[in-house]
Amino acid sequence: MSDAKAAMRKEMKVRRAALAAACPDAGERLARAFLAQGGWPKASVVAGFHPIRDEIDPRPLMRHFQARGYTLALPSVEAEGRMIFRAYTLDARLVAGPLGTHQPGPDAPEVFPDLILAPLLAFDREGGRLGYGGGFYDRALDYLRCVNQSNANPLQVWGVAFSAQAVARVPTEPHDQRLDTVLTEEGLIEIRKNT
Repeated sequence: MSDAKAAMRKEMKVRRAALAAACPDAGERLARAFLAQGGWPKASVVAGFHPIRDEIDPRPLMRHFQARGYTLALPSVEAEGRMIFRAYTLDARLVAGPLGTHQPGPDAPEVFPDLILAPLLAFDREGGRLGYGGGFYDRALDYLRCVNQSNANPLQVWGVAFSAQAVARVPTEPHDQRLDTVLTEEGLIEIRKNT
């Protein structure tokens, strides 16, 4: 399975770089596509990410969430390698994190998001998500889904991607956490739930 994931990661990094070069305003298009669908999620804390490399930029969308009164958060990888989420505002100063990431400093309080906008390399319509292979999101989502069970707003995980990052099937393993929805520059893609 790891060989299939490694091969797909290699292919999708090249594909995503080409998509980013061809659509430099994809983050703004993503925000417009979300606003055009007309609904706002039942959530109070929305976690996004600060884009690295050629990830689609969620910050234009996060601006709209912040303007509507949602609390924002960003992932923060702690010294022991565990990823948590810390409160964030779009004008906050960030510190360097691992692998070229930027994250809130240790003085920002930990929060528990009920909507997570997750970066990815590939997705499929069954909710499969291919990340970078470090398992940070999978472990964090597994934990949050456990602690969120009593929350009035169930945890939602939205992949954020270019529409052409879709693949027929992402190779998955039992520990891989699934997406609830994917948001692209062309709009929301509903995930087929296996029942």
